Amino acid sequence: MSMSLPASDSAPPRASARTSPNEPGPATPGRRQFLATSAAATAAALTAPRAAGQLTTGNPLQVKPANCTTVPDTPTPARPDPQNASRVFSAAETVLAFRNHGMQAEFLREPLTPLGGHYLLIHFDVPHLEAKGYSVAIDGRVRNPTRLSLDDLKQRPTIKQVVTLECAGTGRSTLHPRAVYVPWFKEAMGQYQWTGTPLRPILEQAGLLDDAVEVLFTGWDTGIDLGVEHAFERSLPIKEALRDEVMLAWEHNGVPLLPQHGFPLRLVVPAWYGMASVKWLRAITVLNEPFRGVEQSKVYRYQQVKGEPGEPVTFKRVHSLITPPGMPDLITRQRFLAPGRVTLQGVAWSGAGRITRVEVSTDDAATWREATLVPVSEDRFAWTQWRIDWDAGPGEHILACRATDEAGDVQPVNPENRWNRQGMGVNGVQRVHVTVQGGIGASQSRVPSAAHVVVPGAEPVTVPGTVNTLAAQQS
Repeated sequence: MSMSLPASDSAPPRASARTSPNEPGPATPGRRQFLATSAAATAAALTAPRAAGQLTTGNPLQVKPANCTTVPDTPTPARPDPQNASRVFSAAETVLAFRNHGMQAEFLREPLTPLGGHYLLIHFDVPHLEAKGYSVAIDGRVRNPTRLSLDDLKQRPTIKQVVTLECAGTGRSTLHPRAVYVPWFKEAMGQYQWTGTPLRPILEQAGLLDDAVEVLFTGWDTGIDLGVEHAFERSLPIKEALRDEVMLAWEHNGVPLLPQHGFPLRLVVPAWYGMASVKWLRAITVLNEPFRGVEQSKVYRYQQVKGEPGEPVTFKRVHSLITPPGMPDLITRQRFLAPGRVTLQGVAWSGAGRITRVEVSTDDAATWREATLVPVSEDRFAWTQWRIDWDAGPGEHILACRATDEAGDVQPVNPENRWNRQGMGVNGVQRVHVTVQGGIGASQSRVPSAAHVVVPGAEPVTVPGTVNTLAAQQS
């Protein structure tokens, strides 16, 4: 059986953006074949009444939740098929969601994400490691195999980089059918300033042999995926490993790495999705053949049809988010805001580098206005903040934002244009439902708070007559 999270469906997007030749949209043959098995359910979803809700987690093709998912409770040698009941999450996925948390969107206002606010994706267990005696082994197709201690690395040239990291599974749960794994919506990202040393000089001093084609990075974390026991490890082509921005990092935001973020040493690959930035780095091995491990050849692939190899997930696609305005409803996270002039703000980033444009809509992507860009760092792979003024009138509004990067790529309005079986790299525009209503924010006018009914049918509460005058002086 399964747990069902609150439904929140939205109206169909009014436009869609182009896709690359390797990124088929909703009408691909593989997806048609998959959806043919659930045509009746999909038709029912499209004709059913749509519920209002926090649209950043919604999708226009939601199927009415079933009683159960097809996600098994025991290990299997294959990932379950994408789920037609897109609003039903299995117990296993719920456990993953609690273990791997996303970023709190209110921190989008900050140039750096607080240490506890960055997203996490931990594939297996966090290994227990000590800085004392730690070293990383560099071997394989090199002339000078070596072992570097953490102290050795800290004696090398040091760099600091502000980098936006994003999970490859971002936006997975906005798709239909929905891929099974950590059920990310729009929170799988964060921005730290990383301190470490460039990888390129280390590889050059090791002496790459002429037949070297890839560099493999192996972590200390081990476990079972797709029925195979292995260490988490990923490779980069030689050209990518030698990029100037690729680094070995031992600090974030000026302090040693937290255990869950890779202490004592991790790889940081700024242009790629987060799976490339291997944590708890144990070894660097130069290969003369492509790496075919589970986390490289079986997962983190753009697959349209079951069983096909698919295209590898590599560079981060252009993406943007809105800092939620006003205040939230606790369960749905729908926003409530008082009428009047408000400054909307958010962030945008891309693996291609800098952001050149952000557009904002307050009418569910019907019309767009260009926002002002506010860079927070000179580093090329840091997010860019944006802001725009909005005269918020009473009623229901759907906010959206879309970014363009220096390569000319634009976010698609419809997330379905990025559909793939594993739910990777889904960068459709975010939608946020905002109710603009008089009186919102009045509860902050006194302590104890001036609680008042906002949602019709709510039971009024009694406000104490005693007032904390000292608290009032703090406002």
